[in-house]
Amino acid sequence: MDRVRLIAGSHRWLLLAALALLALALGSAMFSGANFSSKSANSASLSAGSFQLTSSKSSSEAIVSASEMRPGQSREGTVTIGNKGDGVAMVSLKASGLTGATLAAVIDLTIDDVTAGTQKWSGKLSAFSSAGSVALGSIAAGGSRTYRITLSWPSASNGASLQGISSALAFQWSGSWSAG
Repeated sequence: MDRVRLIAGSHRWLLLAALALLALALGSAMFSGANFSSKSANSASLSAGSFQLTSSKSSSEAIVSASEMRPGQSREGTVTIGNKGDGVAMVSLKASGLTGATLAAVIDLTIDDVTAGTQKWSGKLSAFSSAGSVALGSIAAGGSRTYRITLSWPSASNGASLQGISSALAFQWSGSWSAG
């Protein structure tokens, strides 16, 4: 009988010791932490501007639709890109997901900055897709720029092999911070 009490008593002590260790571990985890501080006698301050690009078109809305376009025809559309931030944004445009390379090699693409009255890019649609990113200029804080995208199908490119084919791509607008 003494043996049973000894075993039962030792389990109680082991249980209490385990609970004490668990409480110590939890307490250490909850109340530990690093506290860093830094002081400087320097009176200069630094802040960075930010930019937030906005578009007059939704992400699912086409800037220009060239549905059922034929040789000799052109289609155009405009989009206004704004900067809701407090810093100047350098805006660029690139294409992704080009399909229909045969037709894309025929169609001419022109990108004009309507706000500044300048042409930013001109060439074949397929060349724009492989050009990477094209710089379109800067947009001031709170400002905006309107861009015109024009697709033209030259009259001379009227081969029967082009009938019924299609091409598509997605435009990706991006911005980077500019010092001014």
